[in-house]
Amino acid sequence: MSGLVAGNTATVARSVGCTQNPDSQATLNCLRNVPLETLMDVSVGLARQTRPPFGELAFYPSYDGDYIPDRPSVLLRKGAFVKGSWVANDGAWYAQPTSSDDASVLASFQTFIIGLSQPSLQRILALYPVSDFTQLVRPNEQATAQYYRAAQINRDIWFTCPVIDFTWQYTRYGGSNNIRLYDMNQTKYGPIFQYMGVPQWRVSHLSDIPYILNEDVAAGGDNSPAQRALSALLSGSAAAFAYTGSPTTSRDRTLQNWPIAYPDQSRQALSKVYPEKLNLYVVGGSQGSGPATIASGSGATSAREKALAWERVIERCSFINSILGEIGV
Repeated sequence: MSGLVAGNTATVARSVGCTQNPDSQATLNCLRNVPLETLMDVSVGLARQTRPPFGELAFYPSYDGDYIPDRPSVLLRKGAFVKGSWVANDGAWYAQPTSSDDASVLASFQTFIIGLSQPSLQRILALYPVSDFTQLVRPNEQATAQYYRAAQINRDIWFTCPVIDFTWQYTRYGGSNNIRLYDMNQTKYGPIFQYMGVPQWRVSHLSDIPYILNEDVAAGGDNSPAQRALSALLSGSAAAFAYTGSPTTSRDRTLQNWPIAYPDQSRQALSKVYPEKLNLYVVGGSQGSGPATIASGSGATSAREKALAWERVIERCSFINSILGEIGV
């Protein structure tokens, strides 16, 4: 457990009157006697104070060999399946806009991931050269290329690569291959982020939720007719998939041509520890909604695939998913 999480947990204990040694059984017994509502109020308040604005990563679980028997990646490879999709800028919240060098990029996740070796850290930096991110910098915006670099690394570590690992291991170990992935590339939060002074968040974490639930976003969100139409289709696909196993059952009420993530179920393909390619559905964005294939190396054909290719998802996630023991998941 990182020092940040351990310290925050001890602070919660003290705040509710559990002042014994924070590592003692007495503190645990004391916390068990505190009403759940009180613990939640104190924990959420502290999380938002220490990790504004939403409190993410102020706390996260650790495995104790009992209640949580092992790291998720270990359980996954034993067939004890525990999550599949990501959002274009899922890591935007986790980096500082003024990030200016390798050290600040690494610091954006090292508070929480404390076990990475120096060779692994250097490999991550090499896989995400800052030159790949200069294209994202916009005039009159505070965010630097190093910020977008850090945000992409955080996105892949926390969201994209775990989704790929979970779904790939699931199908490798005998699960259904009816797996559909999506890359959310549109948001209703744009005007709100402009007002907050964080336009660099773009299609941030949680951007897909209003579409999945087919809900407007209050307080100035973009609820235009085009956004509502996309909401209706994505929520329709989610409901259709849950009910029938297919997200494309209705031409008028669901998205179309949503491919299976890993169609090649041959023994040779499934013998690979990490996938060499995958299919997904890109939702929204300048290229429009539609299917795409991501593969290692070259081979992108459509404009949508070429727009995705610079992210080098297969190559980067193959490495990140190879060091899960160091990451601690």
